[in-house]
Amino acid sequence: MKKNLLTRAMAIALATPVAAPAIELTNYLDPESRWEEAFVLGQFNTKSGNQDQMSYNLNLDANYLNNYSSLMRVWKIELDGNSNVSRGPNDGDESIDATQANANATVDNYFNEKDKTFWYGSATLGYQDDKDDIYTKVGAGVGYGRVINATPLAKVLRFEEELREHGLITGKISDATYLALARIVDRQQEFRSRYGEQEYKAYWFLAMEELLRLEGVLKGGKLGAAGTLHMDRVLFDEPISVRKHGWLVRGGAGLVVQDFNGNSGDPSIDLEFEYAKPYGYRGQFINVLRYSAIMADGTGHVVSNNMSYSYELSDRIDWVNRWKFQYDKAGDGGIDTTTNNLSSTFRYYLTNIISVDATLALNHFEDDIDDNGNDDVDVSTFVGVRYRLK
Repeated sequence: MKKNLLTRAMAIALATPVAAPAIELTNYLDPESRWEEAFVLGQFNTKSGNQDQMSYNLNLDANYLNNYSSLMRVWKIELDGNSNVSRGPNDGDESIDATQANANATVDNYFNEKDKTFWYGSATLGYQDDKDDIYTKVGAGVGYGRVINATPLAKVLRFEEELREHGLITGKISDATYLALARIVDRQQEFRSRYGEQEYKAYWFLAMEELLRLEGVLKGGKLGAAGTLHMDRVLFDEPISVRKHGWLVRGGAGLVVQDFNGNSGDPSIDLEFEYAKPYGYRGQFINVLRYSAIMADGTGHVVSNNMSYSYELSDRIDWVNRWKFQYDKAGDGGIDTTTNNLSSTFRYYLTNIISVDATLALNHFEDDIDDNGNDDVDVSTFVGVRYRLK
């Protein structure tokens, strides 16, 4: 029954006509931006019958992102953690728990406002509860390119759609006005700091209303109480995911201050490529490819690729697809490993901060060792609740 309801919801969402916006998200080129988000996701599944004992899998994910961008500097702080508790179906299978966490910080410093060339510094920390030491690495190098946060323009297109549906906007909005509105949306923190938490919305909405009034597209020449309520609902109650576009490449040298086994002082050569492209204002593709060569006694190589595509089926339903790949080539005759994780999630937002996730995941770990319990592809289904902290 749940599957039928989900299928119907998808069909309705895909069949609902959406007016094509007059401007693309890739037209938003203002690099002055800041965004912050933090989520906690709990997922749980159980299985019983036709097996020796009830099996279960409890998974808890937490992540945090703080990103600031300007013409001269871009910095990003990422924190993520995972804790898993599971038990197998066979007699004697005991509960297994594992916890890991990572922290990454990167600062890109552009040489001038018109150039896309920059130098960067980075730092990484890693924790695994089955290891004795905390992984620590620092790096520096040069890069080229820029990734622009276009979420402010996505918010403008969404509240424009809402106002048109209620007949409060008529006529065509120019590209220049779209971009000016997006810049005001992105100045939310500035308005909050200037006018205070209790008063800033009035001034913020008034600035956007003035641009729409000058464009001559407001019915009756003003937003009115109804229009203000619709804008407030879109900007504060509807979930609008980050939209970004562009590409950049980094290359430099690093130093493993300490690995999980306590080894220290190993230099590295690091490369990274990031690409982001929105599709319409409902779809978003992001890919991050990283390569690192660790110059230890025997050179080790690590290649990872994190790819995602998300699509807003409706204002309340997202479809999120991810592929995570990692290849570790160990030095000094160690074991080479390959990890693949594919997942597809339907996310239904109960509110803008709470969602229910239904996920299908495929996992495969290859270490060229036969009959050690990980030869086959693991298929998992999860139902979970996701809570937005920021």
